[in-house]
Amino acid sequence: MVAIQLALFWISEYRAHFLQNTSIVKTAISIGNFDAVHIGHVALVRAAREAVGNEGKVILLSFDPLPVAILRPDIKIGRITSFKQRQGLLLEAGADEVHQITPNKELLNTTPEVFIQDIVRTYVPTVIVEGSGFRFGKGRSGNFTTLQSLGEMHGFACIEIDGIKIKLDKKELFRASSSVIRALLEDGAVANAAMVLGRSYSIEGTVVEGDKRGRTLGFPTANLADVSSMLPRNGIYAGVTEIQGETYSCAISIGTKPTFGKHERVCEVHIIGFDGEIGRYDWFLRVTMAHWIRDQKKFESVDALKTAIQQDIQQVITLTESNS
Repeated sequence: MVAIQLALFWISEYRAHFLQNTSIVKTAISIGNFDAVHIGHVALVRAAREAVGNEGKVILLSFDPLPVAILRPDIKIGRITSFKQRQGLLLEAGADEVHQITPNKELLNTTPEVFIQDIVRTYVPTVIVEGSGFRFGKGRSGNFTTLQSLGEMHGFACIEIDGIKIKLDKKELFRASSSVIRALLEDGAVANAAMVLGRSYSIEGTVVEGDKRGRTLGFPTANLADVSSMLPRNGIYAGVTEIQGETYSCAISIGTKPTFGKHERVCEVHIIGFDGEIGRYDWFLRVTMAHWIRDQKKFESVDALKTAIQQDIQQVITLTESNS
């Protein structure tokens, strides 16, 4: 055991000397879920960039699916981004590469020491940057102190970034986190979620054939299926979408259409001012949800529903145009 420890020590010393005396590109690594890519994650990417400079490389390692989905499949946690969305947002924030870590029980039962050893072997980091509260390895037993000790052994530096706190419209101070964003979405508070995300929340999916009731009412809709991220609370929302390079305001309805009896939960998008083939299917549509309009409700008549939809559309136009 002593011989192994000495060997690791000399390897680390040689590696540190090598990195200091060659022109090798510095590499910053950060490991996490990054499900939301919120303002705290963006700050972490910027800190990683600062640590290695413009000539260095910033690599994000993102768990997908979330480890809790493997460890506790009975717990349903809504995804805020698909991996493709997440990858794009992290690259936009300044990362050079974003790699997916697909967790399984074997990986999640790996000790902190072995987990980091595998990271070092694969990516040869000069620095690992993590947020406060970072945990890794079996049973989340590794913490930042553990990481620092492993850094001394393997020859990489460690940087810890404090979480970002933000005041929402109720003046409560929250630490930016994916769990806070999920709670806000479950409450329909998409404007507050946007403050934590640093952008408006968006969903994307495939346009499929619906019951065409919207068209009958005079308000044709695109019905979204296979939505990869969580739908917020049932209700009517204002948002925007882009089709063939043009941006359109949208009235978005999420719910079970209670005026017409019992239905599955659906997401319907009325694209305001779009006169194309709204019924064409297999489109891939991305919709940004910026404002809460009202709760879903059961109307006494179809005419009452049509009046409400007209009012919703006018409010959507007012809200989206004031922010354009």
